[in-house]
Amino acid sequence: MIDFLKLPIWRRKSIMMTLWLTMVVISIALHMHHFNNFLIYKYTFWHALEQKSLFATYPAEHGDVNHYGPIFSLIIAPFAVIPSIWVGVALWHFALAMFLWWAINRSTLPTEQIVLMVWFIAHEMLNALGMSQFNVATGAMILLTYAAIHRGSEKWAAFWIVLGVLVKIYGVVGLAFFFFVRSKERFVLWLIIWTIVLFTLPMPFFGCEYVAGQYIEWIRCLGEKGQENLLSDFQNISLLGMIRKIGYACSAGLTAYYSVFDRETLPDTNNFWMSVWNDLWIIIPALALSASPWLRIKQYKSHAFQLMCLAMVLMIVNILSTGAENSSYIISMSGVAIWYVAAPWKRSKLDLCLLLFCFILTSLSPTDLFPSPIRTYWIRAFALKSLPVVIIWLKLVWEMCTRNYTLEYDIR
Repeated sequence: MIDFLKLPIWRRKSIMMTLWLTMVVISIALHMHHFNNFLIYKYTFWHALEQKSLFATYPAEHGDVNHYGPIFSLIIAPFAVIPSIWVGVALWHFALAMFLWWAINRSTLPTEQIVLMVWFIAHEMLNALGMSQFNVATGAMILLTYAAIHRGSEKWAAFWIVLGVLVKIYGVVGLAFFFFVRSKERFVLWLIIWTIVLFTLPMPFFGCEYVAGQYIEWIRCLGEKGQENLLSDFQNISLLGMIRKIGYACSAGLTAYYSVFDRETLPDTNNFWMSVWNDLWIIIPALALSASPWLRIKQYKSHAFQLMCLAMVLMIVNILSTGAENSSYIISMSGVAIWYVAAPWKRSKLDLCLLLFCFILTSLSPTDLFPSPIRTYWIRAFALKSLPVVIIWLKLVWEMCTRNYTLEYDIR
């Protein structure tokens, strides 16, 4: 498959752009009567104008609640004011797709590697666009953060980090690239400047007191959401969720777990996996393991090593987050693609098998290619979508701790 994509026809920008735009069209066509997420986004702007809570429930307008920061009300504004829901959704999907397209092409990958990445993540982008999810932009901002740091633009690297944090917290992972920054003092200064600018940016439009209050409410809302996600049927699709959900099912029994999964009953709060188990028992060792390659300071000068750090950051955004959902895997699949294409050595058949395993189980599992009982009551119920990414993340950590990226990159 990889050699097939190296043929000149697949490298034409017109072909890849057609693929990208096709994903936009399909995403709209497949969800023509279900624009709930877009309605949540749209009303954040109108609720801000009306000085209403951005994080309350509004069942007459949409299901679920907003979990994005106040600045998102300005980002969605151009799309929220469009009277036609169809036109608004179409332009929103197009904007998200083009933003990710721009971020990939702004990346430091050579053309051949960009081609492979575009084709590999196209279907996962469709998954995210199908839910109108901002995760497409979140992945783009992380890519742009590293690209800016690599090019020595501390100002723009800091901008993408701060914007990502103030919209959905995930942008904070961009700080992992701090050790690759050329002028760390200037970078920190720009972080402070952009935090002040972007934090206060909504205030002239919606009022200082209102915006400050909404930031406080946002933090509280995120804390509550973390608890709700633990055994959620559509959230916590992560290493954390996989362990907790399998553990709960083993201790309480499949019938009891499926009853919770189907929202027929509430979780048993006395169960070990709800009362005693703490995700920090996994998060802390996993973060320590992920940080271990950063101890190899001599490898920092290798572009390939830095790209592997980018790939790792993109992966752990989901596998160590209770907020991980189907649509957020556009972020981690971008990391998997970089892991495969940017290695300064020829990938093995095992690596190719892992890549295909990831594409099939992670990207294709939400589709009708998998029978509904398997898709729903095994893959989704036990967060198995995250499994291939977890395996590749572990292999990446091992590679970064044992391979000489500087030497192998030079002799490629």
